[in-house]
Amino acid sequence: STQSTGEFIQNLALFLSTIMKEHGTLIESKNDLSTSMMEALHYLVLISEVEEKEIFKICLEYWNCLASDLYRESPYSSNPITFPLFNNNNNATPPRRQLYLAVLSKVRVVLISHMAKPEEVLVVENDQGEVVREFMKDTDAISLYKTMRETLVYLTHLDYADTENIMTEKLRAQVDGSEWSWKNLNTLCWAIGSISGAMHEEDEKRFLVCVIKDLLGLCEQKRGKDNKAIIASNIMYIVGQYPRFLRQHWKFLKTVVNKLFEFMHETHDGVQDMACDTFIKIAQKCKRHFVTVQVAEVMPFIEEILSGINAIICDLQPHQVHTFYEAVGYMIQAQADVQVQERLIEKLMSLPNQVWDRIINNATHSVDTLKDPECVKQLGNILKTNVRSCQAIGHPFVTQLGRIYLDMLNVYQVLSENISS
Repeated sequence: STQSTGEFIQNLALFLSTIMKEHGTLIESKNDLSTSMMEALHYLVLISEVEEKEIFKICLEYWNCLASDLYRESPYSSNPITFPLFNNNNNATPPRRQLYLAVLSKVRVVLISHMAKPEEVLVVENDQGEVVREFMKDTDAISLYKTMRETLVYLTHLDYADTENIMTEKLRAQVDGSEWSWKNLNTLCWAIGSISGAMHEEDEKRFLVCVIKDLLGLCEQKRGKDNKAIIASNIMYIVGQYPRFLRQHWKFLKTVVNKLFEFMHETHDGVQDMACDTFIKIAQKCKRHFVTVQVAEVMPFIEEILSGINAIICDLQPHQVHTFYEAVGYMIQAQADVQVQERLIEKLMSLPNQVWDRIINNATHSVDTLKDPECVKQLGNILKTNVRSCQAIGHPFVTQLGRIYLDMLNVYQVLSENISS
């Protein structure tokens, strides 16, 4: 029966992984057992591809143990390109790594193809095949993702060229359509995002440029909002995972942020949330780059953002606007010049202040204005915008707070009286 087959496969996985974990080093030392060991590992790779989470977790635990053990034994990369000035025997692949090379390459393919969903991803495909926003945080899936990410990082350190080749081939198969599916694209992009920092800087740069270029091309190529939403979600996730690259390549960082602004007008469920969440993540990790004049620029990028803020946020929901303001607040907080900082705060809060002034002016002529539910809702959103901006900017926000403080006290007093009556 199917149940007994499943039990057999699970027991076989437990048996093989336990034997290899407990006695692997001993088996390695026996030349007459090497063929049997490779066969056992081959079966474990095949079992890892079984679509059953508990069986996969058993195999994953062993692969994690093996990869971390091999890495700790010789933590420096064995790729000759890493140390061109010291091209000697120290760069040769250690014997134990050599033994497992072929097996580990297959394990990389399995992990990349089965990558679990990271916590940050909001746009997913549900059981009905529809693209929706993910609200609940699946703790079991997050735990699985963390173990898979750790294992894949170890495997990348052991042979980053092989990891890159596998990912590049799989991406090529998405672009040419031979393996195109939402599931395949998601797992691949989650895997790419998971190995941030595991490659050498130059390799990471070359790899990431190719990945983003191919994904943007795929976004142009595919028709239908669902397809574009999935691809956009993956682009945003990947760029948010590589702050080191973004910090060192201003033109690319600017292009990415402008692309996020485009996605903020995309009304497909979850895409705007993803764009705002990625924007705030980038703002936190690259904030100084937005307030300094970059090469070939005539002004800091924060000035461009603030000049076009109305057009950028016009299609966002209130909670998304709050996230946007907090993100820009982190950038302003990085400005060291106090006078410039005050001017930037004034410019950032210009739009909510205009609405605030209009409501307060109307309330001065007729206090009944503050009984209008829509007006109260607007005031609430403006105050939330101030709160989020203040959280990011810190003490310098006192200039803005001073501007609205007395009006704010009067509003609270009137609303309290309205509630009491």
